[in-house]
Amino acid sequence: MLEGVRVLDLARVIAGPYCAMLLGDLGADVVKVERPGRGDDQRWALGARGEPGMPAVFAAVNRNKRGIAVDLQHPDGARVAFELARRTDVLVENFLPGGAARLGLDYETVSAVNPGVVYVSVTGFGQTGPAARRPGYNLTVQAMSGIMALTGMPGHPPTRVGGSPADLAAAFVAFGGVSAALFDRTRTGHGQHLDVSLLAATLGLLPDPVARYFDSGLRPPREGNRNPYQAPAEAFRTRDGHVMIVLMNPEQWHRLGRVLGDEALVEDPRFATNAARLAHRDELRERIEAALASASTAEWVARLEAAAVPAGPIYELDEVFDDPQVRHLGLVTELEQPGYGTLRVLGFPFGASRGPARICRPAPRLGEHTAEVLRELGLPSGEIERMAECGAIGLAAPAGV
Repeated sequence: MLEGVRVLDLARVIAGPYCAMLLGDLGADVVKVERPGRGDDQRWALGARGEPGMPAVFAAVNRNKRGIAVDLQHPDGARVAFELARRTDVLVENFLPGGAARLGLDYETVSAVNPGVVYVSVTGFGQTGPAARRPGYNLTVQAMSGIMALTGMPGHPPTRVGGSPADLAAAFVAFGGVSAALFDRTRTGHGQHLDVSLLAATLGLLPDPVARYFDSGLRPPREGNRNPYQAPAEAFRTRDGHVMIVLMNPEQWHRLGRVLGDEALVEDPRFATNAARLAHRDELRERIEAALASASTAEWVARLEAAAVPAGPIYELDEVFDDPQVRHLGLVTELEQPGYGTLRVLGFPFGASRGPARICRPAPRLGEHTAEVLRELGLPSGEIERMAECGAIGLAAPAGV
């Protein structure tokens, strides 16, 4: 899909690098720029396996990239980065506002010599405003966006959502923005500056609770595993675990009663409507769980599925990848990662009838492609060696670095 598109990845950690990786999965030529001697901070994340500088978490968000080591603070390094920016189609960066300008790599400077560039700035809180220069991390933004306040059991403190949803929300927003901007460029010939923030992207995950808050003016309480507006729509105990049942219409409610073998449940006036079920939710839960106690989670999932009642098991993470649908969708792939070995990673998150995503190369070692990329810029070998000697660039590091 994106063969021939050049991407310059100046970002670190997760949000920006993951966006650049998705572009690389679709065929773009992505060049990742890192600091000589250290690289992306994510290279030094804790890991169970892998050589120093190549933990699984770094490899998982930096595949399909060529890696170069360039000191952006060094005049020669800054010139290299500018030459790459001048020739790129997409530039992804996550400096604090003003940081790229100090390096001569801000949108105004780059677009003056490359008007078609799609320039993506990923920050915690955006390019302007009172919090613009505040460092923004996943947990900070979860706290400030309200998503933590919505998460947790009733009467308990706000709870973080697992993983890095703020980072990944920003990555997907940036990925979509780049795609739209590249399409717009085919019509106008012009690129543009995309201002992507973790805060805005995470709030974008909450249109329904925000709409209900604006409608009622009431602060939503923490509901644990319950949907606060539908019943039954929560986790229920079975004989050996839990099953998630989520109903959205009266037809599903009637089918549930038949599957549970409790036709009187449907006719009980306490449960006749969604509003009534919400008002008697604890009694409803007891009634449903009394029926579910007779069989295992797997048995109930099969019965509910056969009756077209929306339901699913609640997996631990180590159980997810044994699910037949996860296997069918090919959501996990393996590659040989230098510095790590055989690496299992999540695949591309959607399918396409033309131009499917491919994993063509593992994550780069620090400085692995520096000489290769600089030769493409027309620099002779002697100049590359000189720049390496003065510390402007870093060449291919030995194994374990």
